[in-house]
Amino acid sequence: MRVLLINASNDTDTKDTFATFPNGLLFLAAVLENNGHEVKIYDTSVDDRHPDDFVAFDPKIVGFSVLTGPYIANALAQSERFKKLLPEAKIVWGNVHSSLTPGQVINESCVDYVIVGAGEQTLLELVEHLEDGFDNLEQIKGLVYKKGDQVLTNEPRPFIVNLDELPDPAWHLINVKKYWAISLNTSRGCPFHCSFCYNGPYHQGYRGEFSVDRIVGQITTLQKNFGVKYLRFLEDNFTANRKRLRAFCQVLIDKKIKLKWDCEARADLSESDIALMARAGCVAVGLGVETGSQRLLSFLEKDVDLARIEKTFWTLLAYKIKPNLYIMEALPSETIEDFNMTQQFLKRLDYPSYIYRRFVPSPGTRLFDYCVDRGHFKPPVTPIQWADFSARAPFEINLSEVPTPLIDNALADYAQTYTWRRLRFTLRHNPSYFKDVVLHPREFIRALVRLFKCSSLHTTPIMNIRSSISGFHLQQNETAINPT
Repeated sequence: MRVLLINASNDTDTKDTFATFPNGLLFLAAVLENNGHEVKIYDTSVDDRHPDDFVAFDPKIVGFSVLTGPYIANALAQSERFKKLLPEAKIVWGNVHSSLTPGQVINESCVDYVIVGAGEQTLLELVEHLEDGFDNLEQIKGLVYKKGDQVLTNEPRPFIVNLDELPDPAWHLINVKKYWAISLNTSRGCPFHCSFCYNGPYHQGYRGEFSVDRIVGQITTLQKNFGVKYLRFLEDNFTANRKRLRAFCQVLIDKKIKLKWDCEARADLSESDIALMARAGCVAVGLGVETGSQRLLSFLEKDVDLARIEKTFWTLLAYKIKPNLYIMEALPSETIEDFNMTQQFLKRLDYPSYIYRRFVPSPGTRLFDYCVDRGHFKPPVTPIQWADFSARAPFEINLSEVPTPLIDNALADYAQTYTWRRLRFTLRHNPSYFKDVVLHPREFIRALVRLFKCSSLHTTPIMNIRSSISGFHLQQNETAINPT
């Protein structure tokens, strides 16, 4: 059967800047191909094609990977378009947002099936059922579907504990050169329980991993086929399993694999682990710090203290690993005192590289329920309402006790100093980086261009997001007038 898999996170401003591998789709495609099905991937974050360009392929299933965010509007609009172009094709939605709001998604007329949780086996079974003409869909775990006027929810499907059961991602289905960075996803889930994170309601404590041998094997394949010299481990917490982390680093060292890499981690790494990571080629680590207030860290159930965070930060710098921080502002219950503590915290760290974002609650999380219970906002009840909510929240919704002008001023200062702050910090704390300018001038220029692009994105209005949402509203009206 022919299957089209779509990453509908289109944003023309982020093309060739932030685009990363659609790893989830690559795994789905690999499983389907291994079972004899023909697959294409349409990643709108880098792809200039349109739904009309896939009519000749004539897929019988069109699958959408959908995260919570404003680009739900794109997924809806494209689902409607494919329904018109290919009336016989079945539209399937999966990934986090679909899994956490399956009842809302399946109520859309353009969606035939929703996959809840891990999608590889569920999608494969659905494809084979439809191909063979079987009608016993109730046997497919993790599936939500319509039967007449009824919405049926099947038994949940367990997550994959041993990811080594999966084939390597279907990298041949994408144009690798179009992506910002080549990435691997070597684990799923997180053992921690932060109240704002999707992991709690989605993975429910699950953690699955690839073995060190499989990770190294995938790296070797990427280096052989695509000349990879730099790799991003794009997952929630690459360092959660410290035993695996140490074994991985040691293999890279022992086999003398020349690779620079970065990852996401908790800010509680030991010096010995950091030293080993540095020897193994790690050059940057993303740390989910969130706030400089210990009270808020406890409120968010981060299970880490500021002293440990700061120690990890400075130890990373000492070993020439660049720490990149993620900071949220306008958090529920945040006071002016908390806000000022975060500003002081950033000052103590000499204003490092950090991403500064207003808090937006995710569906199903304890912090989302906290906000709804206190009447902070009316929860969205349809996918398009989620798209609108996600687009407005970072600019219009203040869930904290901090005055909005104070928040807006902090965000404006962040946007205006985004590029130069990073250059200044690098010059002061990691000047050896600039030696690479002489050795690799082309790569440096590309990195600099991306840095300025990123800076412009922080000051770009969200009109393109709102227009996509408005466009879907218009398309809904047109569909009502001229039904397919």
